[in-house]
Amino acid sequence: MTVIILAAGKGKRMNKSIPKVMAPLLGRPMISHILGTAQRFSPEHILIVVSSTGHEKIHQELGDEGITYIVQPEALGTADAVRLCRDSVGTRRIMVLCGDVPLIRSETLSDMIALHQSSGAAATLLSTEVFDPSGYGRIVRNGDGTVCKIVEDKDASSDERKIREINSGSYIFESNLLFDLLERVEPSPATGEYYLTDVVAMIVEGGMRVEALKIDDNSELMGVNDSAALKRVEDIFRRRLLSGWRHAGVSIEHPHMIVADSEVELAAGAHVSGRAILRGATRIGPGSHVGPSVALEDTVVEGNSCIKGTRSKSSSS
Repeated sequence: MTVIILAAGKGKRMNKSIPKVMAPLLGRPMISHILGTAQRFSPEHILIVVSSTGHEKIHQELGDEGITYIVQPEALGTADAVRLCRDSVGTRRIMVLCGDVPLIRSETLSDMIALHQSSGAAATLLSTEVFDPSGYGRIVRNGDGTVCKIVEDKDASSDERKIREINSGSYIFESNLLFDLLERVEPSPATGEYYLTDVVAMIVEGGMRVEALKIDDNSELMGVNDSAALKRVEDIFRRRLLSGWRHAGVSIEHPHMIVADSEVELAAGAHVSGRAILRGATRIGPGSHVGPSVALEDTVVEGNSCIKGTRSKSSSS
C-alpha cells in the first residue's frame, strides 16, 4: 500500500510563518506524528504532498528516507493533490491521510485496512459522530450500511443536516480506479478546487461499494486549522501520554504539573512528583524518582536515581 499525506495547506489562520503541518506539537512538528503512525504498519511507499512555498522546511525536518515529496504548485484541492501522485504510485491500494489530523491511532488505520480488504470495497473512509456536525460533510448510508454519498453541509437537506456522522478526509482507494476517476473530477463552482469527495460519489454512481469505518473516539479525527485547535489537540496528546505511562507502571503524583514531549520515555517503576518539565529524548530509568522542580532535556536518568530541583540538558545522571 502507498500512503499519501496531504501537507500543502498554508494554514493562514495559524498566524505562523511556517507551513501549518510544521506547527510544534509536544516537541515535534505536527506532521511527524501522523507520519510515525503511518510508518507503524510499514507501507511500501509514503508520498507527502507539499506546497511550492515552505516545503523545504518539511523536507529538512523529515528527511528523504522512505519518503517521496510531491509539490502541488497551486492550492487546487484534495483531488488535485492526489492526482499529482499518479506517476509515483505502484501499489494496488492507496491510503490518503491529512497532515493536520495528527491524533489518528495506528490501530484505527489497521482496522480501516481490514474492513477495506474483507468487504471488497472500492473505497473505504473513516468517519465518526460529533455533537455539532455543522460545517462537516455528512455520511449518508444505504440500508445495508454502505455509503450512499457524502453531502457537504452547504448542500445538505434539512434531514441530512440532522446526520451527526461526518467524513474525516481519510480514505483507502483502489489505485487504478482512483486515478481514472480523478481525471473526471470537475472543479467546484464556488472555489475552483477539486475534491476527493467527488470521487466517492462517482464510485457509488458506478454501482461499486464504499464502506465507512465509524470510530467512537471522535478526537482521533480532530483537525488543526488554528491555534485554539492546536491547543486542544496538544491537551489530548498529553492525556494519552500520561495514561500510557500509568498503564506501563509509572507513578505520576501530580499529572497537571507535568509538561512532557512525546519522545520522553519513563520506565516501569519510575516516579514523577511535583512540577516537572521533560523535553526531547529524556529517558527516566526504573525505580527513579524525579521531581519536584525538575527540568530535563535530552537527559538520561539511570535506574534507582533521585533527581529534584534540577535543570539538565543533554546529560546522563
